[in-house]
Amino acid sequence: MAAKRKPGRPTKYRKEFCQTVPEFMADGYSVKAAAAHVGTHYATMYVWAKEHPEFYDALKEGQALSAQWWEKALRKTALTGEGSAAAAIFGVKNRSQEEWRDKVENDHTSSDGSMTPVAGIDIKIIGDDAAQD
Repeated sequence: MAAKRKPGRPTKYRKEFCQTVPEFMADGYSVKAAAAHVGTHYATMYVWAKEHPEFYDALKEGQALSAQWWEKALRKTALTGEGSAAAAIFGVKNRSQEEWRDKVENDHTSSDGSMTPVAGIDIKIIGDDAAQD
């Protein structure tokens, strides 16, 4: 169900944005760039998405198309050596964070599954005076 709009300025939202935004974003552009393209602030795009389910779908489609554009650019660079790999990687990581992020997981549990240090390991704390040896 669409959220109720507070009284104030009339909305700049237009139903045609459901077509305009995905078409624009298909060239690799971000939500922020698409907002500028339709003449609004990017936070307003998310307000519109809450108020208009069809715009929510269009915005999600635009984000997917933008991610696709960047993945194609990265693939082309990988296959041909042409273009900027760094720029393409940056674009891909920022458009598809859930799939392309650098993620490091650290397991801090000991072999018995607890957080207790393993017995028999002597851990010494070196103070400033010991470092001068």
